[in-house]
Amino acid sequence: MKIVLLTVLVLIFAGSWPATSAAQDTVRTHSRTPSFTSNGTESCLSCHSGEKMRAIAASPHGDAQIRGSPATAYGCESCHGPGSIHVSRAHGGRGFPPLTQFGRGKEASPREEQLHACLSCHAQEGMGDSQVKYIGSAHDRRTINCSSCHTLHAETDPVSDRETQTATCSRCHRRHLADHPRFEEKSIDFDALSCSTCHDVHVPAKLEE
Repeated sequence: MKIVLLTVLVLIFAGSWPATSAAQDTVRTHSRTPSFTSNGTESCLSCHSGEKMRAIAASPHGDAQIRGSPATAYGCESCHGPGSIHVSRAHGGRGFPPLTQFGRGKEASPREEQLHACLSCHAQEGMGDSQVKYIGSAHDRRTINCSSCHTLHAETDPVSDRETQTATCSRCHRRHLADHPRFEEKSIDFDALSCSTCHDVHVPAKLEE
């Protein structure tokens, strides 16, 4: 009887010890605070060197000559967040907390986090033509992020190019485009215009009225 009781106690103790240790390790791991890497973009490109990564280097966000661009600060980390834990070999790319992932889906970061990453720069008064209000605008909706319209890992953002802007907008506004007045009676070349010629989608609704 004593042997059976001792065996049960050993099994209970053995079963509970790893769980307690794992919980403590999880808390300890998640409490670490990442910092910006010393090599910046170079640290990211050592693994993420695909076509999209090279494309953003040729975009305004990768141009160090543009004042306030991510390239003048922390590079990729300016938008995706501090990556010291992410690039650590000990963690194999698993950062705590995870880096900011743009877009929609299970892997994407919360909408508020994505908006903060963009608006922390683009909502500043010193951004000139790149300054946006957005909050309170017609596109400020739960299902829409900046990346719903904008493509940054490209040399040219399609929604910023007149030739491709209409196609980008029509992904959601196809019916509106088809029903849109063409102003023939006013001798306006409607097809030569872009949506943003008339519509500022970043303006809060109250200011637009």
